[in-house]
Formats: sequence, structure tokens, C-alpha cells
Amino acid sequence: MTNKGIVTEVNGDMLTIVFERHEACGDCHACMRGSNDCGKHTVKLRGKARQGDIVEVEMDDSHVMAASAMAYLIPLAGFLVGLVVGWGISRGMPSVNAEMLTALCAVLGTGAAYLVMRALDPHFSKGRWEQRIISVTHPQDRTE
Repeated sequence: MTNKGIVTEVNGDMLTIVFERHEACGDCHACMRGSNDCGKHTVKLRGKARQGDIVEVEMDDSHVMAASAMAYLIPLAGFLVGLVVGWGISRGMPSVNAEMLTALCAVLGTGAAYLVMRALDPHFSKGRWEQRIISVTHPQDRTE
């Protein structure tokens, strides 16, 4: 998967790049709750470019699919584990509202999964999961 973006900030060899939303995203505006910046995604990558340069960034399609699957499956697993744990606890406590306890445990399981994802993010954002810059175009080099 290849995206083109504009370098908005340079800090040593760390670039801040803003990408426009893909056409495949449609008009749901869920990414930024319908704001004017909807679809402007910012990433930080190591590379050599100047502010205002257009960079082309690539990530292998198979890694994009695997990352997407993990982004959905880890919270789902946390939610389901929380449901099962909550259901199991509520069976042993007949005086407690079983539905509320189960729902609370499901929310806590989802929150725990989020924390796991945050902890694993530095590991997965390196190596084969890392996006890489494949080309840099300076504004004066562009022909429009």
C-alpha cells in the first residue's frame, strides 16, 4: 500500500507527514468526527526531506491486513474474555445484578486489551511493520 503525503515538520531525521484520506474511506467522517481535518492522518517517520516536500510512503499490503486484523481482534478478544469472566463471577454471586457485572467486566476486558495494544505498539511499529519512505519530491522539482 502506497500513500503520498506532505512533510509538515522536520526534527532532525524525524519527519511529520500528513496524508489525505483515501477515496476508499467514503464519507463516514468517523476518523475525526466530521471535522474540517477529517482524513488528514499524521505519522512520524525517520527519513531525509524538507518541510513542504511530497513523500511517498509504502507498507506491504500483507502487513496492512495483519495490522488491521490485530487492531480489531485484540479488543474483540478482550471484550469476549471480559464477558466470560463477568458471566462466571455473576453465577457465583446470585445477589449481584448479573447483567451489569457482565457488562462491566466486558468493558474492563476491552480496556485491558487497549492497554495491551498500547504496550505492544512500539514493538510492532518497527521492522517489517514499519512504513518506509520510497521517494521524496521537492516542490521546485514538481511539474504540474
